Amino acid sequence: MIEPSIRLRRAIHLNDASLVSRLLRSHPRLLSNPDFSSKANTSLHLAASHGFTTIATLLIDAGHDGDEISRNADHNTPLMLAAQAGHVETATFLAVRFPRSIHYRNKDGLDALALATQNTASTGLIPTLLSGNGIYYADMESRDNEGNTPLHHASASGGLKALRLLLDAGADPTARNFYDWMPVAYSQTVAAEVYFRNLVAEYERRKMIEAEQRESGKVGIRAGAVRLVMDDEGSGGTAEDDVMSKQAWSPSGERRRPPTPPGVRGGGDWGAATIAMVRTRSGSGGVQ
Repeated sequence: MIEPSIRLRRAIHLNDASLVSRLLRSHPRLLSNPDFSSKANTSLHLAASHGFTTIATLLIDAGHDGDEISRNADHNTPLMLAAQAGHVETATFLAVRFPRSIHYRNKDGLDALALATQNTASTGLIPTLLSGNGIYYADMESRDNEGNTPLHHASASGGLKALRLLLDAGADPTARNFYDWMPVAYSQTVAAEVYFRNLVAEYERRKMIEAEQRESGKVGIRAGAVRLVMDDEGSGGTAEDDVMSKQAWSPSGERRRPPTPPGVRGGGDWGAATIAMVRTRSGSGGVQ
């Protein structure tokens, strides 16, 4: 006879809410049911990873995560798994029900916002995470274990809408990670880099207008506001010259390219790029 714990997991996999409900009535102690053969994922982790909002609702109403937010062996919460998998409806539901989990980070230092920016299917979740409930909300300048901000992850994943959402919310496009790279360095294609820089130029113009409006009532206002300078501006050289100058050298003498942030998926909103336009990534020397 199949053990009730296995039957419960199978019922969740099948998205069979009625069977899940019957099993929990018969075996209420199996509610969380961590699977130690699969990173100790609980019932809610399983439902969230598949985007089964109805079952997630059933589990929470039965008391799942009533005392504390469940985390698996990688310290991922159910919200993180839903965000990572692109299940916006389920992730939004979890963020609303458990807003305090928005701040949680996994072993890689990634929170739900960083994971959402890695998958373009989760772009619709970003506004919810940024607004939160007024008390708990995502920090757009949070950093993972390598110093990457959500903007770094959005750039590396090719998430055009995510880039705009983050910049509109005030994310810093000049933030550098622990390898001294800014988000624009992770652009997947030349076209993506141009788009990013245009967004930053728009961001700069807004800042200048805001600064002028603040200073408009003062005597002796300066002619211009402080301007954000991207790596290829003000150097007098070409963009290629600047990229070369920014490449660090290892003790062995090999140039160091920016490593792609962990967990980032390729493609993004740009779709399939031509080989001539795709940037190479570190490690393999191939294309991403």
